Amino acid sequence: MKSSELTPQATSKTIIYLDMDGVLADFFSEYAKMAGFKTYRDIPAEIQQPTLDKMMGSDFFFRLPKFPTTDNLVDLVLNYVQSYSICSSPLRGDHVNSEKWKRLWIKKSLQPQPARIIITPNKSPYATQSDGTPNILIDDRGSNIDGWRSNGGIGIKYQADEDPLSKVKKELDFAYKTNEEVYFAYPYKIGEPYGKKNLSSPHLQYKKRYR
Repeated sequence: MKSSELTPQATSKTIIYLDMDGVLADFFSEYAKMAGFKTYRDIPAEIQQPTLDKMMGSDFFFRLPKFPTTDNLVDLVLNYVQSYSICSSPLRGDHVNSEKWKRLWIKKSLQPQPARIIITPNKSPYATQSDGTPNILIDDRGSNIDGWRSNGGIGIKYQADEDPLSKVKKELDFAYKTNEEVYFAYPYKIGEPYGKKNLSSPHLQYKKRYR
């Protein structure tokens, strides 16, 4: 099985995009505070949308605190590329206002500044460049990662209050590796063929891939 059939390989042209909320900015604690709960996981379904509605027209995104790991994440990424970019989603129904405050948050909170800031509800068109070069997205939402990968990009799912930075480093190392055998756990679906084998259980099978 060729590496091109498995995972795109990053190149010197690859752009690394960082999501903002949940990756650089602590959206979750402020969301919970606004809803009146200790953590965002405690917020009942019937309270979630009314709480999001309270953010509309406000400077909510400008007031978000940085995660303690934010500066370290940016430094980590800059070990692989000369500059990074931001790809973040606006608040639904409040695109112009939320974009304004997100850009101001980025200006005050991040050093060095990103080369480019993209605020869009649909991130997947930025997964590859015009010549097919894959870009990398580091994002906390599984749907964004799935869409990115489906469009040929390299997606790294990371949520700053749940995942260690070592997870990002491992994924970036894999994305930039060449001519080496790499062993890693990969969530193949039950019964998915791998060569002449059928897997009987997901997540637990270690695969050899050639980069």
